[in-house]
Amino acid sequence: MRTVTGEQLQKRSGEVRAEARRAPVEVTYHGRPELIVMSVEDYAVLRINRKLAAHRDEMAAAKLERIAGNRMDAAHADLDALMD
Repeated sequence: MRTVTGEQLQKRSGEVRAEARRAPVEVTYHGRPELIVMSVEDYAVLRINRKLAAHRDEMAAAKLERIAGNRMDAAHADLDALMD
């Protein structure tokens, strides 16, 4: 995800808007993330997916197998310690 500062957003809003149509853009203020700028289409997908939660009893077996087979990227293996 592309990151821009609040100042860059003010000075180059057209460029940031164009980028946000392709992928979300993180806006930081004083070095901390504060906003995400995204297209209306991306936002709509987030809203729809939020409402599509399903109980595992309602999921197809193939989908459950795919979920069970997912593995976290090795770059984040240190996060496993948080689960212990």
